[in-house]
This record gives sequence, C-alpha cells and structure tokens, in this order.
Amino acid sequence: MSEVTAAVNVQVTAGIALVSVCNPPVNAISQRVRAGLLAAVRTIETDDSITAAVIYCPGRTFMAGADVREFGKPALDPSLPEVTAAIAACSKPVIAAIHGQALGGGLEIALACSHRLAVAGAKLGLPEVKLGLIPGAGGTQRLPEVVGLNKAIEMITSGKPVTAETALELGLIDSVLETDGSDSDALAAQAAAYVRYISDAANTLQKERFTPEQLAAECTEELIAGWQAKLSMGSAGKPAPLAALHAIQTGVQQGIAAGLKAERSAFLELRESSQAKALQHLFFAEKQAAKLSEKPTGPVTEIRTVAVVGAGTMGSGIALAFAGAGVNVLLLENSEDALQRGLSSIAASVDKAVGRGIFTPAKAETILAAIQPMRDKSELQSVDMLIEAVFEDMQVKQKLFAGYQQHCRDNVIWATNTSYLDINEIATAVERPENLLGVHFFSPANIMPLVEVVDADKTSTETLSTVMNLLKKMRKISVISGVCHGFIGNRMYQAYQREAGLLLMNGATPRQIDKALTDFGMAMGPFAVVDMSGIDIGYMMRQSLAEGAYEKHAFLVHDRLVETGRKGRKTGAGFYNYDDGGHLQDDPAVLELIEQIAAEQGAERREISDAEIIDRCILALMNEAGHILDEGIARSAADVDVVFVNGYGFPRAKGGPMFYAQSRGLSACAKKVAEFASTQGPRWWRPSQALAAAAEAGRW
Repeated sequence: MSEVTAAVNVQVTAGIALVSVCNPPVNAISQRVRAGLLAAVRTIETDDSITAAVIYCPGRTFMAGADVREFGKPALDPSLPEVTAAIAACSKPVIAAIHGQALGGGLEIALACSHRLAVAGAKLGLPEVKLGLIPGAGGTQRLPEVVGLNKAIEMITSGKPVTAETALELGLIDSVLETDGSDSDALAAQAAAYVRYISDAANTLQKERFTPEQLAAECTEELIAGWQAKLSMGSAGKPAPLAALHAIQTGVQQGIAAGLKAERSAFLELRESSQAKALQHLFFAEKQAAKLSEKPTGPVTEIRTVAVVGAGTMGSGIALAFAGAGVNVLLLENSEDALQRGLSSIAASVDKAVGRGIFTPAKAETILAAIQPMRDKSELQSVDMLIEAVFEDMQVKQKLFAGYQQHCRDNVIWATNTSYLDINEIATAVERPENLLGVHFFSPANIMPLVEVVDADKTSTETLSTVMNLLKKMRKISVISGVCHGFIGNRMYQAYQREAGLLLMNGATPRQIDKALTDFGMAMGPFAVVDMSGIDIGYMMRQSLAEGAYEKHAFLVHDRLVETGRKGRKTGAGFYNYDDGGHLQDDPAVLELIEQIAAEQGAERREISDAEIIDRCILALMNEAGHILDEGIARSAADVDVVFVNGYGFPRAKGGPMFYAQSRGLSACAKKVAEFASTQGPRWWRPSQALAAAAEAGRW
C-alpha cells in the first residue's frame, strides 16, 4: 500500500488502483483529502501498470461534503474544482464505490468519475442550496450529462438527495452493489470485480448518457422560463437556486468551459452573501443544539416502546412521529370513542402521506402496525417512556402521572408535552422526578421538525441523554430549555404577539401588521397565526396567569373577539373572515372594534410605518431572548435561533432573531431597544444584560 497523504492511500491489485479515502468520521473533503486525491490521480495517469481505479471510503460513509472545520477560513490548495477536473480528465476509467452518503463535494467527485456504483440505501445529492450556495466543483455541469437536464435542475435547485435505487433508475449510478458497505475491503473488491466484468464484457467503461446535443435540445426557452417562475415563487429572497439554474443553462448552451466558469463565479459570490452566512450559522447551530453539556455517568437506555396518553391532534401526531422512527406505540384514551377517532385520524394521515409519495404502502403498513390501542393497563409494564398530550391543566397532568405510576416500571421515563406549565411542579406528582422532563412537540408533531426538551431541576443527565438520542433517531431538531412559563419559544412568541397587539392600539391594522412581517420573511403574520391556531387557546392560557404577568392591553381585542364567538378559522371568523375555501378577508366590524377598544383605553392612534412594525415585533423577540439567556433558560443565542426558525416560521435566510440582530448590528439594536423603553414604557422593553454585553462585544 502506498500512502499518498495521511488521508489517502493507493494499493494496486491486478492493474486496478484501489484509492482509499479515510478522514473520519464522515470522510470530509479536507485539504489533506484533496491533495491526496490529486496525487492519486497523477499516479494513476502515469503508472503504466494501472488500467483503472476505484475510489472508496472506509468507515460509515463515502465522502459526505466539505470539511466544516475549514468553513470561513482562507481556501487552501488544491481546490475541489482542481481535483474534480483532474479526475474527469483522467485517460483511464475511475470508478466511485459509494456507501452511506455522497453529498455535495462527495457527489461532485463521484460525478467526475467515469462510473458510479452504490450500495442499497445509499443517498446521493447536491444540498448546497440549503446552505445558500450552489455546487462549485462541476456539479451543475456534470449532473445533467448523466441524468438529463430537467432532473438535474430539480435535484440541484431543491437540494434533495435520492436513494441508490432511484439513482440507478435515473442513470446517476451504474449498478447497486450487493455489500452493505460496512466492510470496506468487500466494497472495494466488488467495485474492482465490476470493473473487470464490464471491461471483459463490452468495453463500455467510457460512456456518456446525454450528449451535448441532446441537452441543448432539451434546454428550451419554455423549460427555462418555467423553472425560473417556479424558483422565483418558491425561493423568494434566496438567490442560490436561480444562480444554479443559470450555471446549468450556461453550460448547456455555451459549453462546459463556460458553464464551469459561471458556476465557480456564482459559488464564490454566494459564499460571501449574508444569506449563505445565515444558513451556515443554522447548519452548525442545529448540530450543536442536540449536544449535551455534560455526559451521563449512568446507563442510557434505548427507547423501544412508548405509551402516548391522549389521542387528539397532538397525541396522534406524536404517535405517528414515534412509529415513523420504528418505535412501538401504545395509544391511551379515556373513552373508546376518543381512541377510535384518534386511530382513524392516524390512518387518514398515513393514507395522505402515501398519496403524496412520502410513504410507500409497505412503510405505511409498518407504521400503522406499530401503533396499537392499549386495552389493559398491565401492558404499561412493557413501555420505556410515557408521554402525555392531554388538556393543558396542572392538576390534570399531575393526576395522570400519579395514577400511572403503579402500572409502569420504576425506570420508565415520564414526559410531558406541555407548552407552558411549570414542569418542576408537574414532577412533584412522581416518586422519581429524575425520570421526568418536558418533550414539547410542535403541531403537527409528525411533520414539524422542532422539539423543545425541557430539563427540569431534578431531571437526570441519563434521562436527558436517553430522550435526546431518541429524538435524533426520529430526525427531530431538538433544543434543550430550562423551566419557565412558555420555555424558549412560546415565551418569546408572547413578546412578539404583545407588540403586534399594542400596534393595533397605536393605529395599525391586522392586515398591515401581517403584511409587514411576511414581507420581512415570516411564514405567516401574527394575526393569521392566532386565527389558524384558535384565538381561544391564548385566551384560556391568559386566564391561568396572575394579574400583571402579561400586558393586558395588548390582548384586549383578542379577548373581545373570543367572547363574541370569533375564535378564528374554526368558527369562520376571527381577526379576519374566512370563506368556504379558507381564504381570509378583512372585516370592517373588526376594524371598528379595534378603534372602539383603543378609544376606551385612551390610546392615541397614529400612522404606523412598516419599519416600526418590524422593529417592535422582531426586536421584542430578540430582547426577550436576551432575558432568557440572562436566566439560563436557553444555553446559547444560537439555540434561540434554532427554535424560532424551526418552530415559528422565522426566515431561514435571516438566520434567526439573534443572528439577524448581530448582522444588523447589536449596538444599533441595543439603542433601538433603549428607545422603545423610553417611548413604549420600560416594563416590557427593559434591555437584557445579554444584549448589553453582546453590543459591547459585537457578537452574542
């Protein structure tokens, strides 16, 4: 075996160079890997005893993209485009043997090879647009040659990977290997055998699926215009998908040299954009959020069976989320009718997912089989975790946990899906409070990615670690929160809704406020949101709060609407009216009600600018998050961003409220908060210590 670099080795067997790339844990394409691959290609090209080569990776995956440790640092030679160009220009066949994932630069390396082989279940994709970038090492030029123009545009502009099985149908790979990839020697041997087979059989090692002429014929004005319209609509404010489309079009119409130049130019420009920096911030923040600050000293168990108490909308969604991850579920309800409604709702959701191509019929059958109704409480002896999703009432939840203790094992994990309640108080209902924590799913729980994991005062590290491992298995984005009213997300959202309500008193309309914030990038405006979720939910929550715990004037309109029967979409009327198709319309009666309540309160109404709406709502989020940091409820500003982007529709392209404030200038934001403390009152605009410290340091 010949060591090319510390990360790349070459062994020649019977004329085939086996090029091993080993840079654990994910074989990231670091400078050492790039240099090693370039040296290996030169060896392959100049050694007359070598007739072909196989590139493969020991460990759990093929090359899964760039080395994150090099992000934001000066580029080191050789560049990835140099490496892929050398592989593509090699006069001898070079075969990529893929297992695990070939993503980003990893797939670009594979695309530069003459052939690609993959094990069953491997994933291949170019996800760069999700980081505000485009493929920068030939991906926009070489993918169309193997899968065709339209499919290449779809894969690159969506960033979604495909499985090996789909890749074979598309022509992205040439064969699915029989090995599972766990044995790298077996993987390399099968790839080498494939090389010998096709070399002996048909001399088809050098081939091209789509010729330049075929691609040019496919690249019609109608096709490009259609994609431009689609991407402009679905990627508003995100330039990367359109830039990728332009690079693809340039290569097809002007040749690969021009296409590669356009691709690299766009890549370098996007790399410095604010959106790319925001998206990369979230990429790292989401990975960091799931890590524990201390390691457990006791056993961390695997959750195989979960009992879900409550088969309503939230409980049914939670049950589906568990079952989709291969966890067995016992579904519990007080009445048989409620249980059957829950099971029917679950079946309908699964059928819908099959119709949309999310689940195969076989997967759907497996999921439904994993969810069983509990008929006898003795079945609870089999569960590893019990999670409740019942009415948001302290006594109801405490009684539930206390009542189930005698039926469950001593080491069962207790989880509450409460959105607001004090989990330390809930924990007093169980004999082992170290086994209890909050697991706050967002609705619909089987779809929404975010889960707030609430670490109560007595929650053990082992319990926390067990649940975090489970959520990782479920592919959820989990963030650890301390205990306070509303935890991280809902506590911040109350500040956001507070300012929206006060802006009504000051002179703005629901439509103006909603439009200003959706123009900013929020998925929905605050009044459209409360109409969708039900205005009465917040109304009932506020009834449980102590006097002075919230700004009453901000919610006077909300409360009056509920008291007159306008609870939102479910009643056909809330802040807006809704027709049979669910389309919202302004209601003059609501505007009159707002003016009436403002007059009753002696509020002075004036013209409100969109800029003021954005500043008061978004900076309220940021400043409340600062207080949450002061109190140790959130571990970091980045955790706050992860919560608000994944749970509340904050625009990913702005990186979250904390990253947005830092990009805007923390000192300027601190001055604005101080201004609002003066003009709007100091009670709710008291600057946080975290903001003051960040403004001085220039970063959170």
